[in-house]
Amino acid sequence: MAIEHARIRRHLIIQPKKLNSSQLLDKPNFAVNTQKSDLESLIVMELLKGWLSRYSFAYAVSILLLLANAGLVAMLALVDQVLPIAWTTLLSVAVPTALLLNLICVVLFYALHQQVSQLHNQQQMMTELTTRVDDLLQDAYLPVSRETSLPDRLTLLRQSLLHQVRREQEIRQLVRVQGLVDHELAIGNRIYFESKLQHYLLDPAEAQSGALFLIQLSHPELSVGPNDAVQRLAGSADLVQQLVNHLPLSVLARVADADLALLIPGMEQKDAEQLGDRLAMVLSRASFFAGYEDFDLVHLGYVIYQQGQTAYQVMSEADMALKTAQLQGPNAAFGFYPEHKPKIKGSVWWRTELANSLKEQRFLLSFQPVFSWQQHDIIQHEVLVRLQTSDGDKLAAAVFLPMAVNCGLTAQLDQYVLTKAARLCQLEQKNGLRCSVNLTVESLLNQDFMHWLQQSLQNGQLQAAQLALEVDEYHLIKQYKKLKPKLIKLQQQGFSLIIDHVGLNISPCQYLTELPIDAVKLHASVVRHIENQLEQQLFIRGLVASHQSKGVKVIATGVESQAEWLCLQKLGVSGAQGYFFSQPLAELMPQAQLS
Repeated sequence: MAIEHARIRRHLIIQPKKLNSSQLLDKPNFAVNTQKSDLESLIVMELLKGWLSRYSFAYAVSILLLLANAGLVAMLALVDQVLPIAWTTLLSVAVPTALLLNLICVVLFYALHQQVSQLHNQQQMMTELTTRVDDLLQDAYLPVSRETSLPDRLTLLRQSLLHQVRREQEIRQLVRVQGLVDHELAIGNRIYFESKLQHYLLDPAEAQSGALFLIQLSHPELSVGPNDAVQRLAGSADLVQQLVNHLPLSVLARVADADLALLIPGMEQKDAEQLGDRLAMVLSRASFFAGYEDFDLVHLGYVIYQQGQTAYQVMSEADMALKTAQLQGPNAAFGFYPEHKPKIKGSVWWRTELANSLKEQRFLLSFQPVFSWQQHDIIQHEVLVRLQTSDGDKLAAAVFLPMAVNCGLTAQLDQYVLTKAARLCQLEQKNGLRCSVNLTVESLLNQDFMHWLQQSLQNGQLQAAQLALEVDEYHLIKQYKKLKPKLIKLQQQGFSLIIDHVGLNISPCQYLTELPIDAVKLHASVVRHIENQLEQQLFIRGLVASHQSKGVKVIATGVESQAEWLCLQKLGVSGAQGYFFSQPLAELMPQAQLS
């Protein structure tokens, strides 16, 4: 890490002066087409100029003859009755012929003169271009010899520009993740993990409970080298990620030298027990512990948390569970559970409940406005969905949506939400309001759903200009190859594309340069208490810089205080939404209601 920091500092100190391609002549086609040496062009021009100078006398004589012939024609008209008929006939044929030949000669000489003038202008432009390129190369500390041709100089300048662009992208990525990543394991660090835990404990839109695991490695040798210790911890992190890869919301981070933490929102007690035992078994039998199977290698403590607890309380309970596991014996796992667990519904109940809710229209829509501080208006409204169950409970999407995926009902649910949101937007069409709707990956990959979407656009049931489609970043990255052509087609049909929950993934994302997206939305865990989180501020500042250069807006979600909002404005976000501005509304907010 120190080496990388030194490399960054060295880049910032001695990196050549930034060059802008617009500093070249505003004639890109000319610059591209100058593939031949400017020396050859100069020789051709000099030859043409010499040829023209040698024949300049003939050029002048031709003009005089043209004038003389014109005079003869005039005289012929006057003395037509005086001269004999033979002379008159001869002159009437010879003079027009000479006049025509001289006219052709003048036209040819004029065309040649224009070509030479144009070539002279191009030579001047070439000289000016060469001078500017030399100045730019000198500013970039890239001196070249006089014998270097202009195309070679342009190639050298282009390579320098491309190198600077790559370095800027690398530095921006490093700045984005500098304070959130453990650089030895390339996963999140303790700051990253605690921000995610805080979010899932406080946000009512997330699952009400989940599981937190603490994993601690013990080395069988009396003394182990730091490289071996890091390799074993990295191998353990890879194994854990493979085991929970099917759980999209899982968060893995390094929280101490030999400790990993795993957060899985929505996981129930039974699943946590099975996963804890499996993790302990798989890690203790890993290849990097070969020959030490009988040793005490790994301990695992886990806890089922509930919303309303503090992050300190949950981490303390997990640490107590880890200490209890260490007392249980080698390679043991132990968990604490809450005394009062929510009622658990089976898959049959969920399928029946969701199907009936669609028929009875018990899915409730609310609208949270997204505000722009630059334009002082509403950018759009995000559509939030809740389920009013037959028992009278109101469930957030984080609770019922995973069950809709399991039951294969996401396409029908997304159709319902899109249709209802589109109808409301059409009623408010005079106010120019737009809604953004979260679509599941399952719907986007469903051919029947995409066909329905196409038909709805054609018959006017949906107006693409009034709707923005939000896609979760995690699922987009996981299914990128399949989703890319579908999202491009949707954008071509007129929908705006928004990437949601940005910030949970700390790896480089190729969709920024390959998809025509309109905006990205920061995950609420990145925004919470941002005024006190310097690492998160670095992350957002780097994100804004990389996205603004592509014309992509960055929108913050979950803003709950004025301090957060003021800090986000300084960091350059384009807009925000959250309880600080407005609770979810039962109807769209017209522009006139803005205070």
